[in-house]
Amino acid sequence: MVQEPLKLRFVGALVEQLGAQLYPSATATVAELVSNAWDADAKNVWVTIPLGERWSPESEITVLDDGHGMTRSDAQERYLQVGRKRRMDDGGETRGGRPLHGRKGIGKLAAFGTAERLRCLTLVKSEEPTLFELDYNKIRESAPGRDCVVEEIPVDKPLTDPNDNQLDSGTLIRLLNLRVKRAMSQTRFIRSMSRRFAIDQHDMTVYINGEALERFNMDLEFKYPRDQVPAAADETIDELGWGIEEIAPDKTVRWWIGFTPKPLEHEDLRGVSVIARGKMLQRPFMFGRSGGVLGQLGQEYLVGEVVADWLDTGVDVEDDLVQTNRDQLQLEDERVSGLLEWGSNRIEWALAQRVKARRQEVDDLPKDPKVSDLLEDFTSTERRILMNIARNAAKMGDPDPADIRSFMIEVINSHKDKAVRELIERVSEESDDLQPRFWDLVREFSLIDARRTYTVVQARLKTIERLEDAVNSGAKEIPDIHDIIKHNPWLIDPRMILLADEVDLSKFNDEWQPEIDESGARLDFLFALQPNAKAGIDEVLVVEIKRSRLLNGKLYSANHDHLYKFHEYVVAVGDHYRRNTKMPRVIGLMIADSYTRRADRLRTSLETSGEVSLNFSTWSSVIENTKRLHTSWLAVSEAASTAKKPA
Repeated sequence: MVQEPLKLRFVGALVEQLGAQLYPSATATVAELVSNAWDADAKNVWVTIPLGERWSPESEITVLDDGHGMTRSDAQERYLQVGRKRRMDDGGETRGGRPLHGRKGIGKLAAFGTAERLRCLTLVKSEEPTLFELDYNKIRESAPGRDCVVEEIPVDKPLTDPNDNQLDSGTLIRLLNLRVKRAMSQTRFIRSMSRRFAIDQHDMTVYINGEALERFNMDLEFKYPRDQVPAAADETIDELGWGIEEIAPDKTVRWWIGFTPKPLEHEDLRGVSVIARGKMLQRPFMFGRSGGVLGQLGQEYLVGEVVADWLDTGVDVEDDLVQTNRDQLQLEDERVSGLLEWGSNRIEWALAQRVKARRQEVDDLPKDPKVSDLLEDFTSTERRILMNIARNAAKMGDPDPADIRSFMIEVINSHKDKAVRELIERVSEESDDLQPRFWDLVREFSLIDARRTYTVVQARLKTIERLEDAVNSGAKEIPDIHDIIKHNPWLIDPRMILLADEVDLSKFNDEWQPEIDESGARLDFLFALQPNAKAGIDEVLVVEIKRSRLLNGKLYSANHDHLYKFHEYVVAVGDHYRRNTKMPRVIGLMIADSYTRRADRLRTSLETSGEVSLNFSTWSSVIENTKRLHTSWLAVSEAASTAKKPA
């Protein structure tokens, strides 16, 4: 009996792994469609996407280009062939001579990471237009081993650009039944898109909601190698401040690494991206570096780019050094190891240069007119002591030199106070490793008068005890814990000044409904970190608190809905500030001692997504950290208040 041969069959559900799961974000989806326009030799690409608003069933994303388009035959033989090795068929270049972006023939499935339906209208000059639709659910349900029939639609209107000018050729992709419902930040989306492409606008211009996408650029405090060249590097610097370096035979890179004045809010913006053929191949990363204490802090400011076209040469799978989703390198491949080692060394060097530059700014403080004028009346010994304070304060954490200057001016102006002089002398007698921490505490609290501080800290420690008792006794969020934090926001962070309480988030977002408990009270908080009364808001912290225990002593567990609403709080507040004010850094903090299993999975996902800055803490951690900080400061202020000046 002759049996049928064994066969490898493909089912429609494969589209989940090749589309929805490989391209889980709207940014990744749109980037793939823009790459298709590049491969079609388009001069212009117009992207329309709802940003800064929640998506409704009527929302859609469109990507229109004026490239060479497709005939019906092209659509069948090229576009609708999943897995077609385009570079082998076309020789690695477009008809117009551009280096091809497409490689594995699955980019069109990226649409299903964001939408359930893709409608394509395409036109070749002097040919009839073609209109068809791909339905995600129908493809998933298709029988194993059978082709999925694509729905063709009669064309009832011409292909036009946003100004209603009729196009001779091009392609319009419409993404319908969008999956993501939450609002997307316009600033963040545009910045992410700008990092994904390094295309000159003379070659192709991408418009997002009518605005031309500009080359990735950020305000930088330091930029290397423009500001400093690695001593061991054999390289040149071009007119844009990029380094050009050969890291191995026939392997040349162009690069820059910079540091922003303030920490980057989103983790997915931090790091160095790798580009080839004008497109990002590796999302921003740190080349495997952990960075150590100073390095970790510096990494919050670090951005950069490396152009290495040799990473994306060749036409077959054996030559491919990029993962299937096309935004991550095959980092385990030995052929990439040299780049990783070089990049790790450059980041280490750049982090060290930043530390040196910042410390040099502190060393140059005596030259600052605002400081030098104040130092004129001091002896050389007193000047040296005062400068040591600045250097020690700069060693703790990652303070801005401008903050150190303000702190120094405050210390100098307060030096005439006997208690302050005694504090300086007392701390100066401590070991070198303790002095930075003591002076950082002084700087952070902005409390130079030790006698007043001693009284304030004593009162604060009693408040901490009151919070601890409320948490351990099973007090409810409303009104018990709520009222304690409302009147003492420093319990969450010593720098905190209360901006507003029980904020009506519906003012930030017309569709927003704040969470209400059974008594009708809101459960949300909004705080601002404000350095002093004259300063503007530079950091907003959205705090969501959950009680620690029930009255019977059992742990109270935050559920999935609590975390989802918390995430929406932070998004709503961030969107409000983007639309209405100079954008501060928006951070979310949830304090809860336990989570349901489903909520814990969501918490892990939110922490690592980098979409918004979210932090999760427990009551014991908050109380312990605050108590330890105030207990340490109490000891310092008590000693300074009672110490006698040495004879």
